[in-house]
Amino acid sequence: GCSERDRSSGINAEYGECYVGLHFFVIMASNVVLAEKLPAEVDMDAVNEIEVEETIAQIKNNDTSLTTCCFNNVQMDAETVDSSTAAMVRNTTVTKLEMCNCGVTDSAIEGFITMLQSNKTVESVSLETNKIAGKFLVKLVQSLDTSETLKELRIANQYYSTGVGDEMAIAKALEKNTSLCKFSLNWKNGGSRNTADRFIMRNNDIARKKRRGLA
Repeated sequence: GCSERDRSSGINAEYGECYVGLHFFVIMASNVVLAEKLPAEVDMDAVNEIEVEETIAQIKNNDTSLTTCCFNNVQMDAETVDSSTAAMVRNTTVTKLEMCNCGVTDSAIEGFITMLQSNKTVESVSLETNKIAGKFLVKLVQSLDTSETLKELRIANQYYSTGVGDEMAIAKALEKNTSLCKFSLNWKNGGSRNTADRFIMRNNDIARKKRRGLA
């Protein structure tokens, strides 16, 4: 993930890892064993030498060599962010989009919503360490009610704190999504976090049954 102060919810279905609160757990059969480490941190001061305009052009052109777009730590104006999400709408090659610490604001959320509702290829989106207010995070999560492809959404460590009402709305919205297997947010309300964890664990169970041909 991208956040330095990440409080995550969910299980990494591929490796059987469970992220709850600030601790790192490993799921073994029916037991939960506490491991003595935290999720890895990403340096928010690291220099990213990505060519933004060139990468957006690759997205637009559906360049098959481009499967991961990492814009982390590149400050992007609203127009550039909108260009990125607009290009992603019809893209069928990119499976992972990272825009952590890019200066993304509330005005960009409609573009992300359109992207997530239209794109059937992207599996992971990271928007940690930006400037997105709680009510817009709610709208983003609510837009995933029919998503069948997005497996990971990371929105922790925003400049603005989320309120209890926002967290309750996000947890409730997660109930309608059955594809997300990893989700991060700086939870303050324990009840909402537990509710979210329950839905993310449910989704991992669904994903596991699909892999085994049981669903």
